[in-house]
Parts: sequence; structure tokens; C-alpha cells
Amino acid sequence: MIEKALKQLRVIVVDDDHFILRQMERMLNRLGIEQAIYTDSADQALRYLARRTPVTDLLITDLNMPDLDGIELMRHVSSMKLNVAVILMSGEDSRILHTAEQIARERQINILSSLEKPVQQEALHRLICSSAINTAMQARNEDLHDLELELQQAIQQKQLITYYQPQVDIRHNKVIGVEALVRWQHPEKGIIPPVRFIGLAEELDLIGSLTQQVYDQAFGDIARLDKMGQPLQISVNFSTQGLNQLDIPEMVSDSLRHHQLPANRVTIEVTESMLAKDALTCLEILTRFRLKGMNLAIDDFGTGFSTLEQLQKIPFNELKIDRSFVHNADKNKVSLAILESSLNLANSLNLHTVAEGVEDAHDLELVRAFDCERVQGYYFARPMSFDELQKWLDDGKKDHLTA
Repeated sequence: MIEKALKQLRVIVVDDDHFILRQMERMLNRLGIEQAIYTDSADQALRYLARRTPVTDLLITDLNMPDLDGIELMRHVSSMKLNVAVILMSGEDSRILHTAEQIARERQINILSSLEKPVQQEALHRLICSSAINTAMQARNEDLHDLELELQQAIQQKQLITYYQPQVDIRHNKVIGVEALVRWQHPEKGIIPPVRFIGLAEELDLIGSLTQQVYDQAFGDIARLDKMGQPLQISVNFSTQGLNQLDIPEMVSDSLRHHQLPANRVTIEVTESMLAKDALTCLEILTRFRLKGMNLAIDDFGTGFSTLEQLQKIPFNELKIDRSFVHNADKNKVSLAILESSLNLANSLNLHTVAEGVEDAHDLELVRAFDCERVQGYYFARPMSFDELQKWLDDGKKDHLTA
């Protein structure tokens, strides 16, 4: 591969060992590769891959990682139908590496080969200069164009649908609301999760029309439940770009008026990572949401570095604790401490509290012991379509709320 092509190559390296990441960075720099992302999190790597823009040409990943291992990562890469080339690396037995390669090939992944640790510069160079990577680079622009046309068509044909996950008030043992979660109902590929297309919609400047369509649908569904005698709160999420559109509070208010839904029934959820993009603009938009009567929740609480500062600056009235600090929290001292301190903080500030990731009775009893107000998670219900939600509310609610 010529020097120019190496400079254009886009690489993601995943390894939970920071020493290995630094070693890989030095080797790739020596090869002239300038566009590389190094991460110790397979989940984070998947989020980069799912954005699809810029398209990743090469994924170099360790096999043995604590949360999401290399085999699981390959499964997700396969489901996303990406044209990314893959190099596996590991200090495990060579037979394990060989088997992992076979699994990847069976999943139709463009696997180049595997490298035993410590990785040798010459072996890495040989794989990176292979014809398979050249092929992947040539195909990437064609893929992006096809995806853009497909997503535009999905929005025009209203293939985007809203799923709902119930939120349960565990102090009074009743369903009080739902979180709206977008899905793409592809006519051939079935239901596509948001991680596969939200990033793409942002990059292609389609997120505005996507957001408006989804919120109109969600508010309309909640208004229908009102008429059926099932009034619920609804929580909605914004993309990063959404919090840069100064007219977004008006757009949401207009939709609420159209569906005759009171503003105080809506909670706007934002993550701390969104707030870091343009702090002043975000502050203005979020404050105007509150002025218009809507609620404001800080989502994934505990995962950022300056969350307490955001609580001070922005008029939040709800705190959602990330599932990573909830499920099996009693088995991890750090998670347990963060869960308890977060709930104590929220209660002292008179904020509503929601614990995400409640997946079993043990999780439920734990957050209840710390005086959490509401919960959301698989223990009560998975995200579901509107029709499924109606049935769950009518027929299944009593069975689910006996805990």
C-alpha cells in the first residue's frame, strides 16, 4: 500500500491494556497511519463503528477483554453489515486465535488474520498492506452513498417507529411513564436499533427531520393512551445536534399543542456528553424547555467527569442513574457507592430519581433500599411497540408489578 493510501486509512484499535494501546500507536505511526482511534472499551469502539461516518477501514481488536470480548464484538460487527477489515490479536493459545478467525469468517467478516502478542511490526505491516484493506477502502464511499439514500427513504416513507420502555414508580407500585426509543422498521432487514443509524443521520444532516417525525409519533401515541384512560409521562432523548438548534423548544411545544398534550407530561433527557459540545447554547435551550413547562433529566448520571457541575448550572429536575451502576451493583463496591451517593444527592436536591438497568428482583430491592423513586429495565419490561405497550398495560401490568 502506497504512502498516500496509508495516510487515508482509518483505524480503530481496541485493547483493555493501555500499554498495548500505546505500543500499537507507536507502530501505526511508524507506518504513516494518521487517522486512528485507540480505546480500551469495545462498547465505545462499536459506537464509533455505528456512526459509519467517517467509515472505519480497519478494526484491530484484542480477544480477551473484561466486558465485551472480541468474539462478542465480532458478532456485533457482523450484524451491522460493515465492510471493515479486521485483525485479531491475543496472548491466548494460538488454537483459540485460529478458532476466533473461523468464527469471524463464518459470520462473513473480512478477517485478515490474527497476531500473537507481543505484536511484531513486520507482521502488522504485512497485514495492513494487504489487498483486502484496499478493497474495503474502495467500497466505503459506495456504501455510505447507499446508506444515505436508504435513510432518506426511511424518513420519507415513515419507516421510523417509536418503541416504549415503561418506567415504574416503586414507591406506589404503578406504571407512571415510558421512555420513547426510536427504531428503524426496514422492509427487508427488519427492526434496526438506533446505534446503527442515529450517528449516520447526524453526519448527513437528517437528524432534524428524523427527530420531528419520531416526537410527533410519540406524542400522538401518548395522547391516544390519554383517551383510553391510560395517562402516562413520556421521556424523550435528543441527539447532540438537537441541542444546537435554537428553535427546538418551539418545535416540541408546537407538537405538544397539536396533540393536546400538557408540557408537564414530557421529560427531556440529555447526557453529559451532549452538554460539552456548546455549553452556552445547550444551557439556553434547556432552560427554555423548563420555561415552557417541560421536565429536564440528566441521563446516564455518573458516567461523566463534570456531572456535579452540570447539576449546578442547569435546571434539571430528574436524575437517571446509568445501568452500569445499577445491575449487580452489590457485587462491585465502586458501583454500589456511586449508586447510593447518587440517590442520596438527588433526594437531598428534591430531584426525581430513575434507576436504569433493573433486570432482576435483586436489583429492584437494592435501589428500593436506597429510596429510588422510579425504575426502568428488563425486570418489568423490554422496549416494545405501541401495540405491545397497549397490551402490556391492559393485560400484563398486574403480573409485572407484584414485586
